Formats: sequence, C-alpha cells, structure tokens
Amino acid sequence: MASGRYAHLFRPIKIGNLTLKNRITQAPTYNFLASWDNHVTREQIEASKPVAAGGAATVTMGSGFINRVLPPAAHHIVGMSDPWIVTCLSEWCEAVKRHGAKACVELVPIASYFGTHEVESSVGIPMEIDCNLLTLEELQAFIADYAVAARHVLKAGGDMVLIHGAHCQLPALLFSKVFNKRPDQYGPQSFANRCRFAVEVLDAIRAEVGDRLAIEYRISAVDMVPGSPDIEEVIEFAKVIQDRIDLLHISRGNLAINRLTPFILPPAYMDHGINIGYAAQFKKALRVAVSVVGAVTPDQAEEAVASGKVDAVALCRQLIADPETVNKLERGLEDEIRPCIRCNTCISRSHFGSKPPRCAVNPVFGREPDYANCQAPAGKKKAVVVGGGPAGLEAARTLAGRGHEVVLFEKAPHLGGLLTQAAKAPFKSDLKRYLEWSIRMTRRHKNIDVRTGTEATGALIAQEKADALILAPGGKPAIPELTCKDESRVLWAGDIDRRNIPPGDSILVAGAGLTGSETALRFLQAGKKVILIDALPREKLGLGSSPINAYALFNILEEYGVDLRTETKLLDVTRDHALVVHNGREDRLVCDTVVLSLGTVVDGDAIDRLRSAVAGCQVVGDGNGQQATVWNAVTSACDAAMAV
Repeated sequence: MASGRYAHLFRPIKIGNLTLKNRITQAPTYNFLASWDNHVTREQIEASKPVAAGGAATVTMGSGFINRVLPPAAHHIVGMSDPWIVTCLSEWCEAVKRHGAKACVELVPIASYFGTHEVESSVGIPMEIDCNLLTLEELQAFIADYAVAARHVLKAGGDMVLIHGAHCQLPALLFSKVFNKRPDQYGPQSFANRCRFAVEVLDAIRAEVGDRLAIEYRISAVDMVPGSPDIEEVIEFAKVIQDRIDLLHISRGNLAINRLTPFILPPAYMDHGINIGYAAQFKKALRVAVSVVGAVTPDQAEEAVASGKVDAVALCRQLIADPETVNKLERGLEDEIRPCIRCNTCISRSHFGSKPPRCAVNPVFGREPDYANCQAPAGKKKAVVVGGGPAGLEAARTLAGRGHEVVLFEKAPHLGGLLTQAAKAPFKSDLKRYLEWSIRMTRRHKNIDVRTGTEATGALIAQEKADALILAPGGKPAIPELTCKDESRVLWAGDIDRRNIPPGDSILVAGAGLTGSETALRFLQAGKKVILIDALPREKLGLGSSPINAYALFNILEEYGVDLRTETKLLDVTRDHALVVHNGREDRLVCDTVVLSLGTVVDGDAIDRLRSAVAGCQVVGDGNGQQATVWNAVTSACDAAMAV
C-alpha cells in the first residue's frame, strides 16, 4: 500500500487488461519530431524516454495521423497507416516500456486540406476538419483507418490507443448539432446518428485488436461553442461508449477557435485544475474509469483521486518541464520539481510554427540527442557567471552539474533579476514558483559560490583566475526622456511593487507587450480604470509570447473593460496629461499615473568592459541579441554552459 503525501496517486489501477503502476498518465502532445515522411525518429524516442524513466504510468505519442493517404502538407508528424510504421514505432514502444510505463498512441484523422486555409467552414465556424465536406465513403474509410492504425500499434508492441474525441475533433463535430449538418446516417437528426461515428470507430478497433489494447477516449466536457452539447448530453454520449472503452479522459474547449484554445492549455492567467469539477460529474454517472487534464497540480490530483472525483490525472506540460516529476513526488522531493510556468512555448512552436517543441524552463526537451552525445568535460574548470537572473542561474547550475567550480556574481542583494518583479503579479504564481526553484537549486549546489551584492568588474573576475566566463547581465528598462520625472506620477512597470506611493485610480500603461498587458490586468483587477496603448497594430500584439497566452490575456482584458488603443505612441508626460500620437494626430490623455512598459535595452558598454576578462567569453540571455524571454534566457545559458 502506497503511503506519504500523495499516497492515492501511487496506488496501481487496472484499466482493461492493463495495470497502471500509478494514477499519473501523460497527456498527448502534438509535435514535429517525426521524420519528413511521417516515421518515428530518434529525437522522438529520446524525448519520450525521460518521461517514462521519470515515473509516469503511461507515455502518449500525440497526433498519430490515421489517414491512408496523408495530405501534401502533413510532414514531420507520425503517420499510422503505413505498415512500415511498425518498425520505428516498435523502437519507441520498447524505449517507453523499459521503464515500466505503458506505451500509448493518440489516433487522429486530418482533413485533406491540412496545412492550408483554402476551405471555408460549411457552418461559418472554424473546424480543423469539416465534417460536412466529407463524403459518406470518406467518413467510413476513416473508421477503417482507425482500426488499421490500432493494429499497427498492437503489432509494434504498444499497450493503448487514445481516440481524440475532444476539442471539436471529428467524433465531437459529428456529435454536435452546431457543426454537424449532414443529411445521412451520421447527421444530427437523432441522438443515435450523432453517436454513430464514435461507436463504429470503437467497434472497428475492438474487432481488430480485441482487448489486447486498452482504449482511452478523450472528450470535451463542453466545447464552449454556443449551442453545442451541454455536459449532461455529453455524459449521455459517454454512457453509450463506456463499455467500448477503458478510460475516459476529460478536457474542454475547441482547438480551431483561437479564443477557446487557452481552455485546452490553461495559461498562467487561468486557474489550475479547471476540469476537475466536470470530471467528477462523469465519474459519478459512469462505470468506466475517468481521468482529467487541465493544469492539475499534485495536491489537486491527490485530492481528486482520494475523494473519488477521478481515477487518474493526465499531465502534459509539467512532464515536459520536469520529466522526473512523478518520481520526485513519490520520493518526497517536491521542492526539487522544476515547475512549469504555463507559458505554452512548447505547444505554440508546433501549433503555430510547425517547429519541434521546446520548453522555456527545460532546455533539454526536444534536444535530448544533442545533450546525450555532448562530450563530458576533459577536466574540472573554474567558471565565472555574471548576473543572477534566469540566464545566470541556469548557466551556473549547468556548469556545476558538469563538475565545474562556479562563482556567480550578482550586483543586487538578491538573485532573480528582472524576473523577480515579473513574478509579483497575483496571477504569476507559476513564474514565482519557478524562480524560487531556480534560486533554491542554485544555492543548494555545492559547486556554486553565490556572491550577491557584488558588482563584477574586470579586476574582480581576473582575481578568480577563471577558465570560462559567461555574462548574463539581463536587460535594463527602456525609459524615454519625459518632461515629468516625478515617480508618484510616472514609473516603470517593474517598480510597481517596490515603491511606497500607490498609483491613482486612472492609469495609462504604455506598451501592450506581455509585461504591459499583464500590468494592465493587475490594475483592472484592483478596480482601476486603465488605458493601454501600443505603437503596433492590434494584430501584431502578443506575437512576442505564445499566441495561446496572448489570446487568453486579451480575452480577460476585454472582460475587464480595458481601453486598448493600438497604433498609439507615447510622446511625453506632463503634470497634467500624457501626450500621445495616433495616425499623425496628437492627443492629450488625462490620467493619474503613467506606467512605462516599453521593453528592455542591453547595456552593451558593460558587456564590452567585461568580455575581455576571460578568453572565450560567452554572452547569454537578454544580452545575446535575441528576444527577451525566459526560453531564450534558459536555453542560451544552458547551451553556453554545456560548451565549457
């Protein structure tokens, strides 16, 4: 019998003929780690191995396309129809199962126009695959394709398949009266018709593989499109399929409608565990085991399983941030778990950029072969790191982890850099947890000598007789020359929590990037009236962050009634007003407080003064000329440290 803080999470569970070693499964992730011709690559295998070794009960390969003929744009995603997929898929299954996890593959049909925007929705609402444009023959061919794909999973040594019936994928579209306008037996004329496709898919899979594969079915409790089935009707659908599946996986939202994608991958502005209440309703009404996804924390997971709301919990982004999460929970090492910051860098790269996934806080993810083959240091070296922000902390830990002796200089009295202020907002608790983890693990490492309150100079660095120097100076806020310099009226966004003078009731925030928009949200939530301005047009706002997070943030800002003015530039601030220009016309905006969030600049002179102190100096983070993001800071720092 499992014991400890998360005892219920570590009790085995039987689903179908499978016994899962614990209650934490991996949710599927859509990625571009397959080969151009749709086969499993070594990169894909290596990306899955840490999750399996880290203790997850299942490891799920996302988005296995079932189409017998893939559309021209479908590259670098696994194709499950090709019989030769068995060869490379078997290697993936072996790698996953070696560590006691069960190997699961998600099965998804895609449209013939995948990768293009040439087809308008037949109902005026975006669909990734238009259920009304498919002929009867095409629809029934998909049913056969599911069965073939499942056969290939079984032949490759897999344990489970996951049928994606959530997020307005094809089975969900056919169940919806909003999307489904078909005149045939799969049309919306009856409840049985709307269930028919899913039922026939599941029956076809069972006919092909019997009970030798477990079947997990992912469903949206609500897809959030007005007029779509409510949760009571979705539960009735689940009752129809429950004897055909082994695990029901509860999500929500719609992937094809931008404003609804954040509900699938809740960013920092949304609560954790947003689907647990829904899942509990399914659990109460059904006989089949129920799992839940949606930014579930370990404590939420333990409570949900212990109280009988769910049988298992699916994690995705947290297992990317730290593949060892499950093992660390079981061993009582919670404070060593690297937290996911819910920035959605991982999913945004694939969904919006057709690029392999990366993680803002785990620089190894998706690049495991590079690091597995990285040469061990020839010997122990001494390295100096300048800057105690996220880049400097990552560089120091990576260097120390490779056996080097590290001295870390930070001129401020504390570690964290600009991230310290960014993590102050009430809705940035994930970022705060990550920063606390980063500082804690840095201070804890025996190979790192942390010297805060110490500004690095060339002479000071020279005294260390270092073999390597990594500069991670971070950025400085861009502050324009303004008429009014009174800090009671004009302040930088990062100083909000450091000053004693409260802002007024009406606030102008200059700069609608991530920091500025989050600052505007803080004030709106505090009951202030906020004008948010930016020189960019509306369609370009948020491009520096994850689009999913930008959708969520601007949705929430609109709900709070922000006064957003795009293509509007701040010219000056006086005691009486803020002077702005829009379309060549100047305007005076009356407000109590002006908050500046105009980005950061790099102190190139400071870098130049220090870089010659040690031969082969490397500059990382904001100072390397790339976008000032956590991902750039952490990844560039890790890369530089691995080269030492």
